[in-house]
Amino acid sequence: MNTSRRISWPEKNPVMNYMVRKPLYSKFLACALFLLATVLLTGLLGIGSGIFAAFVILMMAGSVCVLFFPFRYFGTRTIGLVYVFGVVSEIIFK
Repeated sequence: MNTSRRISWPEKNPVMNYMVRKPLYSKFLACALFLLATVLLTGLLGIGSGIFAAFVILMMAGSVCVLFFPFRYFGTRTIGLVYVFGVVSEIIFK
C-alpha cells in the first residue's frame, strides 16, 4: 500500500515518505523482511510447517490491511500497541 498511487495516506511518517520516493527500496525491504520471517519460521517450526506458516501469516496480514486500512479504524500506533501486546502475552503465557 505504500507504493500505491491510488491510496491517499496523509499521516505517513518520514520513513514511509522516503520509501514512496524510492519504490524499489520499499519493495526490496518488503521482500527482505518476508524472507527473514520465513527463515526464522523455518528454523523454529521445520521446513514444511515453517513455509506454510509464513504464507498463512502473509495472507492474514494482507487481509487485515485490506479490511482495516481503507476505513481508518486503527492508526499505526494502535496497530503497534496490539502487536507489542501480542508478543508480550506470547512470552508471558508460553
